[in-house]
Amino acid sequence: MRVTQGMIYDSANQSIAGTLSQLQKASEKVSSQKQLNRPSDNPADARSAVQLHDTLSELNQFLRNIDVASSKVDAQDTALGSAGDLLQRANELAIEGANGTLDAGDRQAIGEEVSQLIEAMAQDAGAKVNDEYVFSGFRVDRPPYTVTGPGTVSAYQGDHGVSVARVGAGSTMQISVSGDSVFQPALDALNQLKTDLAAGNPVQPGTITQIQGALDSMLATRAQIGARANRLDQTKSSQQALVTSNQALLSQLEDADMPSAITELTKRQTTYQATLAVTAKVIQTSLLDYLR
Repeated sequence: MRVTQGMIYDSANQSIAGTLSQLQKASEKVSSQKQLNRPSDNPADARSAVQLHDTLSELNQFLRNIDVASSKVDAQDTALGSAGDLLQRANELAIEGANGTLDAGDRQAIGEEVSQLIEAMAQDAGAKVNDEYVFSGFRVDRPPYTVTGPGTVSAYQGDHGVSVARVGAGSTMQISVSGDSVFQPALDALNQLKTDLAAGNPVQPGTITQIQGALDSMLATRAQIGARANRLDQTKSSQQALVTSNQALLSQLEDADMPSAITELTKRQTTYQATLAVTAKVIQTSLLDYLR
């Protein structure tokens, strides 16, 4: 077969284009530090990488859900801790008020402090996270109780909606506490104490029992919240471990071995320069032969 000048040019162009394409891929691998820059680089690994990205996206969403849930649970625990202290003080005042030697002025002074405890209890019930009340059920835009006067609070203003957080694949947990279930018994006990003191008589044993019952109920709820906080911490550690392992797998698929990538780039650069040099000589020689 007769080799024409056009065939020589076409072959030279194809050779240069091929080596240039390889050089560009090697350069891209070094600049991006990735061995997977497009699906065509390795279709099978690219599919696996997409799946890992989806998995990581889901895991990171779980972690965000856990963080939000933890902030609400922590706020609930802090509020109940403060409310428990208020009931402890109320119990002390009730025992003091049961003393038959106190006069009306002494009981009035105790009653004024109880009024402050009632208002403080409503304030603890109004704990918020990101401008959302954590004891109001689904009515997160309104406080569960409001102070309507000295030592007087409104009825419960929230609802009984149950909030759950999706903390894992197929795993959810309740993070809400209905305000009236935990604060109403405390407020009822404090109001009864206030009523006893206002009557000018010694505090009744039943009132002291009511206060202690409200305190026990609050401590039980706080223990439940503590268990939720522990579960959230454990779940977060597990999800973080899954994120780390999946990131490692993704790195194996996507990240370039930089020493090897740099060596390959140097090799492709040398090959490209050699191709250009050889092609130039071949074309020059062929042109001179043609002119002769």
